Amino acid sequence: MKRTMLSCILVLILAACGGVNVQTEVGGGADFSQLVSYGWFEMSDASLGGVRVDNPEVDSWVKASVEKQLKNKGYVKALQGQPDFLISWFGAVETKVKVESIDHFYSSYGYGPVASSMPVESKGGDMTREYKEGTIMLDVLDPESHTRLWRGSGTDRVLQDLDEEEVALYVNRLVKSILSKFPAAKK
Repeated sequence: MKRTMLSCILVLILAACGGVNVQTEVGGGADFSQLVSYGWFEMSDASLGGVRVDNPEVDSWVKASVEKQLKNKGYVKALQGQPDFLISWFGAVETKVKVESIDHFYSSYGYGPVASSMPVESKGGDMTREYKEGTIMLDVLDPESHTRLWRGSGTDRVLQDLDEEEVALYVNRLVKSILSKFPAAKK
């Protein structure tokens, strides 16, 4: 229990160091003043084309987090009848490569003794690092035409070797950051 608690705290601390890169866009003519209820827009797996993270647990974490954030903003889930808007999500994890050049520091600008004591891979000038980056995209759709009213996406670096609880926290943090940009329900 203590280990889990410490892991969660560590994830939150590391998450606070870096920020989620959030981007939003509003569809032309979108009027959010009349929106109160929502429902989920479900697509067949065939239509996703590999865009969505293929994991039922991640799907449930995203949906639970979205529902919590929308409830906090004053929206209600439509249990019957047509909702005011539909919401859908997509996600992906990509491997990224970052190349950093440190040639200028260890070159012949007076750092000769320092440069000679550096490891060979540092003296070469470029350091290449691979990391994973996760993105969640939320679409708010008109329930009749399925045109996009709003889109929000959040991207952040994925830490390695996370357990399920830590991944759930990561997903929740991304969703919360994205929906912080979505307007609250008018009452």
